[in-house]
Amino acid sequence: MSNMEFTIEKESLLTNLKIVEKTTITRGIQPVLSNILIIASSDNYITFAATDLDINITSKTIASVQTPGKITLPAKKLSEIVSRLSNKPVVFSLNAETNVVNIICGNSKFELIGISADEFPQTITEEELKDKECVEIDINPFIKSIKYTAFSAANYENRNIISGVFCAISKENIEMAATDGNRLTRIVEKITNEKETDISCVIPSKTLQEFLRIASFVNEEKLGLIIEKTRIIFKTSSMIMTSRILEGEYPPYKQLIPQSCEKNAIVNREEMISALERVAVMVNERTNIVKFIFGENTLFLKADTPDAGLGEDSISAEYTDEELTIAFNYRYVLDSLKIMESEKVKIGLGGSLSATLFRPDSEDDYLCLIMPIQIR
Repeated sequence: MSNMEFTIEKESLLTNLKIVEKTTITRGIQPVLSNILIIASSDNYITFAATDLDINITSKTIASVQTPGKITLPAKKLSEIVSRLSNKPVVFSLNAETNVVNIICGNSKFELIGISADEFPQTITEEELKDKECVEIDINPFIKSIKYTAFSAANYENRNIISGVFCAISKENIEMAATDGNRLTRIVEKITNEKETDISCVIPSKTLQEFLRIASFVNEEKLGLIIEKTRIIFKTSSMIMTSRILEGEYPPYKQLIPQSCEKNAIVNREEMISALERVAVMVNERTNIVKFIFGENTLFLKADTPDAGLGEDSISAEYTDEELTIAFNYRYVLDSLKIMESEKVKIGLGGSLSATLFRPDSEDDYLCLIMPIQIR
């Protein structure tokens, strides 16, 4: 039995734990799934891995390996210990007969009981990925596209297709779209894709949100994507993440986006956010309805709850069409306004029951289409 031993810098250890720890299952049938797999290799790399059986993440970093070996340790306890250690090198040593790992850092010493690495599900290795068709793109447009769309996917637990985000990559663009049936968000970002292959799939929004969280710890410019029949693999030089993809036809969302709108308004984005947040204090919490009344160069916002009272506000708007009253779940409007970066927002209107387009008044090719709520 090998008695693994290695020394690692505390900061690097903590970053790698943060990358993988959220993917563990806290209360599962298999106790090993709430653990993180740690592999120390003779080439002085340490690999950390975790899985919830839908998503699988491995992350590797340099350390000083005295004796190669592997073990799984409870994610929560390990993170709590490491986050409190002083900023000194941390020594791990495993007694392979008892599965107990000693963790020593300065004067601190912990003993943590692990579970044998043999019980951990198979993890993906770089070797396996060598021969697979990999599309390499810039990571920043990918991250931006997730931020601008994934929040509006349906959060169904039953793996319905609209709990995913549609993602298409061509030789010049990445396009992402998400909808929950009440709203649709879509973004197109420029990328460089040297392979010039077109790929598309539907990725669970949970996977993309998790990728977003991890990307904040991964300091890289390029991302490799491998799309297989039932899964997608994200790869950077230090991290590999795999996830299942959703099967089925994504709704033909492009048909829903109006080519032109009968009426148009332009408002200041920050002013609209502030006014909406003020008025929203008086919404009915069950329906979240705010009425938008577009009048001559003014947008009035109104929330009233019969048993609680009323809130009203107005902001100036570039609007010269006939007066129009339309009601929305104000949260849908706020979600999109808050991620846009432009100073002004263009609002494309039809009638009081037509879907309404919100888009930045800038170069950004982004839109959010929101279904209004019928008011009696």
